[in-house]
Amino acid sequence: MIRVIGVIGRKDTGKTGLIANILKNLTGMSVATVKNSHMDLDVDSPDTDSYKLKQLADTSIFVTNKGSAFYYDRMHLKDILAKLDCDLVIVEGFKEDLIELNIPKILVTEGGRGAELKDNQTIMVIDDFKYDIDEVTAQVLEKAIVPSYNLNCGHCGYNCKGFANLLASGEIKWNKCVMSTALTLIVDGKTIPVNPFVSDVIKNTIKGIVGTLKGTENPETISIKIEKK
Repeated sequence: MIRVIGVIGRKDTGKTGLIANILKNLTGMSVATVKNSHMDLDVDSPDTDSYKLKQLADTSIFVTNKGSAFYYDRMHLKDILAKLDCDLVIVEGFKEDLIELNIPKILVTEGGRGAELKDNQTIMVIDDFKYDIDEVTAQVLEKAIVPSYNLNCGHCGYNCKGFANLLASGEIKWNKCVMSTALTLIVDGKTIPVNPFVSDVIKNTIKGIVGTLKGTENPETISIKIEKK
């Protein structure tokens, strides 16, 4: 089950520094960061063999002694999130995508610059680099949301936008969303909401079957892909 929170603000207001401090303050969970940069970075140069492969393949992976990099063409935030497997994702930037996906965010300003970016899904505003990191981290853990991708299933009693607004104001908890059941059902690329009862039936059935197979006892995660032949 992946939860997501955003950090937005104008340039040079301390977004990256805030995220770094949050990461230092988190323990016992896997965390990914996604940063939207307005600078074009060349991962490879046109005169290399790897560049030629990058032009022809849907996904290119570069491995060097310093690390590994997966290269895709520019992606919408929802497609990036679909490729991640962790407990928490902190997104820097992607203001429009965060609004579209109803993901709560922290707004960072400097001398009030950027205050106009505040909306009903802003969980807190940090101005002039002044904050208590424990308070910020607590807000992140309390209000990071499981992306619902605007399914608007109505199980919680609200549409997804209304739910995110209430979450940001502290009137509802993130686990009231049906997507927090730790089961994601995707049919033909479309995420389908599953109510808690059906979710438990599916999860327990699949875990019971898989648990009888050699080498799969007590699995932490299970993924199944069924294709029409």
